[in-house]
Amino acid sequence: MDVDKPIVFMFSGQGSQYYQMGRALYDGHPVFRHWMDTLDRSCLAIGGYSVTRELYDERQPAGKYFDRLEYTHPAIFMLEYALANVFMELGLHPQYVLGTSLGEYAACAVAGALDYETALASVIVQAEMIRTECEPGGMTAVLAPYSLYYDEPVFHTNTELASVNYDTHFVVAGGEAGLTAVEQYLRGREITFQRLPVPYGFHSRWIEAARMPYARHLGSVTLHSPRMKVVSGCRGEQENLDAEFLWEAVREPLFFRSAIKALKPEKSKIYIDLGPSGTLANFMKQNKYLGLATEDIYPVITPFSKEMTGMERIVARIAAEQKERPWL
Repeated sequence: MDVDKPIVFMFSGQGSQYYQMGRALYDGHPVFRHWMDTLDRSCLAIGGYSVTRELYDERQPAGKYFDRLEYTHPAIFMLEYALANVFMELGLHPQYVLGTSLGEYAACAVAGALDYETALASVIVQAEMIRTECEPGGMTAVLAPYSLYYDEPVFHTNTELASVNYDTHFVVAGGEAGLTAVEQYLRGREITFQRLPVPYGFHSRWIEAARMPYARHLGSVTLHSPRMKVVSGCRGEQENLDAEFLWEAVREPLFFRSAIKALKPEKSKIYIDLGPSGTLANFMKQNKYLGLATEDIYPVITPFSKEMTGMERIVARIAAEQKERPWL
């Protein structure tokens, strides 16, 4: 399908996952199922366990926390990479990929900077290094101006700023005691917050202990020149990727607004959120000062939507703009 506007594929990371994510597509779309099963066989060969068996276990309702890192890390990558292939099979190819956190791995794989087996192996090894080397902790999203982090000592003495997603939404990471202190402060001032389903303090010093063990794995990883423009949640636009980037993607703080600016939003584009929850699409819409056209921002799946219907509606709307009718 020829599309006049450049397409941006967006990939989110830890905190966006849940049991049964992508289940309707797995049951009803052959391309999605093919890639999920292909990646699951690789996961079985590398780690010795099946992700799809855990993810789509009928005994696990969608509302239950899905937070075991050995499963959630590969599951997020698998879903995002499989969903990207669904769209590319339909002729919708990106000119840009935007990744945040673990989503950087899916972005690199789609861009051709990593083959999917290497990307998946790196995700699995990273999860194991963090599980064995780092103290448990977590991440808490706060619905308030991010200046609060700098203004109130309870934040910067107990946690680190993990991400700023828009003016009134930021995330802090830390150990259990520090997060509890922050949440008590927020509760006392009736500020909305949410503990994310993440058992470690990503994008903070609380995962620093995994750096050196993971570096030994990254020493064997080579990134190639990407086939399209890569925009990183922590580095902005990237041309020459290196293995250190794969560590920084989960260790350094994220500034989503800067990533959007790197996409030059004043020029019309189509933004397709291929994450499990549509969080990046929502963040883009909330950055209102950038003047993005909300009708060009598409979440594909969320915990509350009909996945097949949502995907077909997106393709149909894009096709309508181009006066074409692709086969679904």
